Amino acid sequence: MKKALFISACLGLMLVPLGLWAQDEQRAPLSDVWLIVPNKGMASQFEEAVRSHMAFRRDAGDSRSWEAYSAAIGDNPQLYQWRAGNLDWADQDAYVVEDREKGFGAHWAANVDQYVDHYHHYMERADYGNSHWPADLGQHPYYGVTTWTWKQNTGPGPDDARKRLSEIARDGGWADRGNNWLWLSRTGGKPMLMIVTEFDDYADMAPPEQPFFAFVSEQLGSEQEARKLFARFAEGFSDSSYTVWAHRPDLSSPQTMGGGD
Repeated sequence: MKKALFISACLGLMLVPLGLWAQDEQRAPLSDVWLIVPNKGMASQFEEAVRSHMAFRRDAGDSRSWEAYSAAIGDNPQLYQWRAGNLDWADQDAYVVEDREKGFGAHWAANVDQYVDHYHHYMERADYGNSHWPADLGQHPYYGVTTWTWKQNTGPGPDDARKRLSEIARDGGWADRGNNWLWLSRTGGKPMLMIVTEFDDYADMAPPEQPFFAFVSEQLGSEQEARKLFARFAEGFSDSSYTVWAHRPDLSSPQTMGGGD
């Protein structure tokens, strides 16, 4: 299998889904992200209300394409996510005005909010320069997301290690194994770093024949040097988690089912 999860083990060894180097990337890097948990026992009512709301947005001429996901594997299987991508900060100003003029928030409050337990709202920035996430990649059924919480005052070492791992993947041919990956950082809440990879099905989630740690060891000519590099990355974080998200076209913007961010 081509995929690997970027997770830490007891000895600090890690596997990472890395691929081709993304060069001269010009896409706007921001995504507007909402995480929503419905009231317990009300998921079906929540989803029905969301479908109606997304149709309202379509009919009102929403300028954004919202892609929906639900947690398939992870700590909270009741978690939903909506994303609109390829934005800059000025786009957010314009959308605040559009939301008010077209009544998106008011419609949600009147029709969906009654089924919601709580919300989280973030902006996430893609590091396309150290990722391989083609603009024409399209949507996949599943996405694996590893999330790390940054420690305070870590210095540049962990991020330098992240970039070095990407460089090794590029120069060593890991890219030729069909891997795509996307680095994200979060604005809002705790400082987070994420890496995303796509899956065609559950079978696609199996670890590759050669783990990424073994690949890096081979490229560096030393397992000891690879351990040092992974440890330098890991020392920047207090904890990590892993979630598999299922794409939900039925809850996405109707005019963009199967496409978008």
